Amino acid sequence: MFSKKFIFLLLIIIGFAQDVRFIDEIFTDIRTTPDIVYGNAPDLPFLFLFEWNTYDIDLHMDIYEPENDTMEDRPVIIFAHSGAFFTGSKEAQDMVELCKESARRGYVAISMEYRLGLNILSSYSGERAVYRAIQDGSAIIRYLREYHSEFNIDPNKIFFWGSSAGSFIGLHLSYIEESERPTSTYGNDFDPDLGCIDCEGNSFIHNNKPTAVISTWGAMSDLDYIDSYENVPVAFFHGSNDIVVPYDEGYPFTLNITLPYVYGSQKLSERLTEFNIDNYLIIENNEPHEYYGALNGNLDIGGGPNQYWDEILQDSYQFLFNYLNIFGDINQDGLVNVQDIVVLVNYILEIEDYDDNNFQQFDMNDDGTLNVLDIILIIELITF
Repeated sequence: MFSKKFIFLLLIIIGFAQDVRFIDEIFTDIRTTPDIVYGNAPDLPFLFLFEWNTYDIDLHMDIYEPENDTMEDRPVIIFAHSGAFFTGSKEAQDMVELCKESARRGYVAISMEYRLGLNILSSYSGERAVYRAIQDGSAIIRYLREYHSEFNIDPNKIFFWGSSAGSFIGLHLSYIEESERPTSTYGNDFDPDLGCIDCEGNSFIHNNKPTAVISTWGAMSDLDYIDSYENVPVAFFHGSNDIVVPYDEGYPFTLNITLPYVYGSQKLSERLTEFNIDNYLIIENNEPHEYYGALNGNLDIGGGPNQYWDEILQDSYQFLFNYLNIFGDINQDGLVNVQDIVVLVNYILEIEDYDDNNFQQFDMNDDGTLNVLDIILIIELITF
């Protein structure tokens, strides 16, 4: 039997190491694997009048992961860049930095390439551009679930984090169903039918929904896409002076004719709340589009990262942590840290009275007994 003195020493040790994986930066070195092909799909030339003149392209992703990571079944965050479906790339500065920030916290981070092609003077073209990108979002999630063992990732913990147009992808993918396809996606005499949501990129058959979404300055084209049974949690961040994507509702770029009407973070949060779907909303007063210090993904031009960058990261990683289903959060405050150790020690040493039934779920090694071995496992979770 371990003594009280031994347990006390354990508490002293963890008092010097309270960083929590997935919340704090615990890794220094990052390994990057660029240009992995996750799909192939018909793309448009840069300039086009009609959409019949396509050519097939490979769709690539860059993977960022912590060096010398021994954890199995790691969670994933897919990052999708801004650019109004007209420009942008997976090498955008904000996407690269977000991937590095995530990898240092222990995530496998992926910056995805998706198809571009938009006639900004056409609402019809705008709907089709968004839909093609949704298909690519579906393809990359299905690819990762197909090859989860090769990448050492958990297929049930795939998150989607988008900026502007990238958020459009994550939000629509989470809630749109096949029966809700916009009429424009079926084409006309000049443009082809774009096919089903899962019909491009690859032929893997898996659930295409992310586990949760981080939406920075994003929107959706129809509130009715969200149904009560589509339980995908979302954290929203938006500036009230955003003239590119309205935080409540309106036309992108304030162009009242040429692009589809959209519903921003405020309206989407209200809809999710109506259906008791978990969501988190931050509206920053008087702040513009990409207010964490980017201009179309470029941090050098946008003056970032600024103070909002750190705030958004902190809130986002905390939000995602809630959906990692990590054992050991004994006091149920959303974190696994020294406070959980204190509660468990008090229970084991019978310093305080607790309900035995509530504590049996924290038998970390499933040996039927709560003891110092379970404490050690929680310490490993906190400090590795």
